[in-house]
Amino acid sequence: MRLLTALTLAFSISFAALAEKKETEGTVKLRKVDDSKVQLIYGVEPESMVTVKIFDSNNSLIHADQIKSKKAFSKAYDFSKLIPGKYQVGVFSKNGEIDHLELNLENEKVEPIVYSKLEKQEGNKYRLLVNALLPTDMTVDIYENNVLIYSEQLNETKGFKKTYIFANGVGRSNANIEFYLRSEDGFSTLLAAK
Repeated sequence: MRLLTALTLAFSISFAALAEKKETEGTVKLRKVDDSKVQLIYGVEPESMVTVKIFDSNNSLIHADQIKSKKAFSKAYDFSKLIPGKYQVGVFSKNGEIDHLELNLENEKVEPIVYSKLEKQEGNKYRLLVNALLPTDMTVDIYENNVLIYSEQLNETKGFKKTYIFANGVGRSNANIEFYLRSEDGFSTLLAAK
């Protein structure tokens, strides 16, 4: 009889703890808000101290944050000062882990996104249209029959639209005109006038 009472009591306690954990799971959330930033949203009143633990790829604890709050709260964590790697963030209460997030801060080479278009207009006019996703330094080199005839540097630009007009026999109808566009972040393209 005592065994049955003890089992019933143990089952009731574990069921209550599980129910409490399920109750907070939907209102406690870790989410990535930027490449190196994580936000903790604790949308319920904490019943005990909340601990946020950050582990590196070797499962070594690199930071622990204990939060005492009597009301719902939100807190941001900035990972920009950490070395590139994989990290795990966990939110814990007295009943165990509530939420966790795996964060990959590996240096991934991002290809620059640049749209460019060259149109030959009447006479010796050429219109160049360039749109970049992020501001960057750009260089425009113009070649006639593989000889550099003009070069221009544009600083911290996200894009531009320019019309180039050539005089003094440059850009003759039988000449091969090419625009070589390159950016500081690795984009380059060769555009030939048609």
